[in-house]
Amino acid sequence: MANGEGSDRYIIKAEDFTKDGYVHISLTRNNEVKDFSFIRVGQSLEYRDEADGQDIRVHAKAVKVNIDEWTGNMEDPTAAIEIYRRGLPKFDITISTDKDTYDPKTMSSNQVITATFSVKNTGAAQGKNIELIIEPDGLEIVDGKLNHDIYSLEKGEVSEPITVKFKIPHPWDKTEIDINAIIEAKDINNDLYEDSESKTITIEPKVEFILTKSMTKEIYMDETAHVLVAVRNSGNYNINSVTIRDSIIEGVELKDSITLEKTLSFAPGETKEVFSYSLKPLKEGTFTAPKATASFVASNDKEYTYESNGPQVTINGPDIVITQTLDKSTIRPENEVKVTVTAKNEGNRDASTRVTSTQFPEGTTFISGDTILDIVLGKDQSSSYTYILKMNELGIFKIPPATATFIDIEGFKGEKISNMPSITVEVPPETVDTETSGTSGTSDSSDNSDTWAASHSASGNYGANLEQTSEEKVQPGFGSLFAIASIAGVYLLRRKN
Repeated sequence: MANGEGSDRYIIKAEDFTKDGYVHISLTRNNEVKDFSFIRVGQSLEYRDEADGQDIRVHAKAVKVNIDEWTGNMEDPTAAIEIYRRGLPKFDITISTDKDTYDPKTMSSNQVITATFSVKNTGAAQGKNIELIIEPDGLEIVDGKLNHDIYSLEKGEVSEPITVKFKIPHPWDKTEIDINAIIEAKDINNDLYEDSESKTITIEPKVEFILTKSMTKEIYMDETAHVLVAVRNSGNYNINSVTIRDSIIEGVELKDSITLEKTLSFAPGETKEVFSYSLKPLKEGTFTAPKATASFVASNDKEYTYESNGPQVTINGPDIVITQTLDKSTIRPENEVKVTVTAKNEGNRDASTRVTSTQFPEGTTFISGDTILDIVLGKDQSSSYTYILKMNELGIFKIPPATATFIDIEGFKGEKISNMPSITVEVPPETVDTETSGTSGTSDSSDNSDTWAASHSASGNYGANLEQTSEEKVQPGFGSLFAIASIAGVYLLRRKN
């Protein structure tokens, strides 16, 4: 029969028998006889493989020689044998600690790591001369020792627990430490066996700053949001020269005169209110405040920065935005331009809105159109009106801003003005007035402009025409700047919560 696989394969044969009950057993590997012996029932052939440790024991369980009574010869003798590989020890190491994470900031007097080690022989043979070696990854030992001798462990036997205590380190950064244990042992043939195990523990930093930023959660456009930034040194060390910075949220402005940067020192466990200020809303919406920060340079020359939370504030109310646009940006004198005035409510509350255009550039004439808009604008709603101006003179003209006044059902009111778009009035360079130039050639833009102006101002007609035009045109009427239509018929007299 064969035992093992590949190059570890042994051929075990019953080569011969004797009449007195012995069987001749041989062990062959790679066509080479490694050992042989005559054994009888209850006896064994034991082979020690010095090179590869493939120790084998062949045990004779039964031998039948089957001697014929007449001839005295053996007829088909048989042997029942059992084959065993030599049992090997194997070790499992258990490492347990009283915690998985240690925090030196707890200020507890019990600032130690308690580690317990045990060894179990899970192999198939005894292990002896066992040594447990502990490697604590730089931890300072407080109680116990790092090397322990265990005389022997039988198959399945567990050692007595071994306890070692270490001092908790105080790192600036969160640190992971591996506690390692190594086993060295021998078997009955003094072959050496090794095994190892590791346990990872986490050490929290010795100093941590906790920043808390609180802010009013919801306000109306005419109310004030209050902000408070507090800082706590949760460590057990004094920290000097800590720089705390804050910045304001989008959509608001500082109501107070305050500098949002301070440099302070903190004792262990000390909490300070660093910033307290108020904010005035500028626009409606929900906004997330920037995080406040605290930073310092530690004794290891490394800078550490801590952040606060970022609270949100919701600002309610209408937000009326007025925009003026022109249908063209460049025209010739005496031509017309159309101005469109659009009002949009970008807030989240309805508002009764009046938009008016009351001024026009000098050198222009109002031709037609609307200059007043009275409307209730809901969230994201817009409305517009248009009017036409005639441009009488050369130059660049800015359209004066339109003005909007509004009030909502909560009684919140305000005023907004629009942008001021520009229009250029000029004579294109390619235009030639052959009647006044007296030449058949071309001229530059300044010549053309002079020609146009001369032809329209001869004998004073240009000024007269302008005066006549302005007298003949009917100017638009303008009412009160703050005549507001009701949203729902009546305004509420108090703010709804």
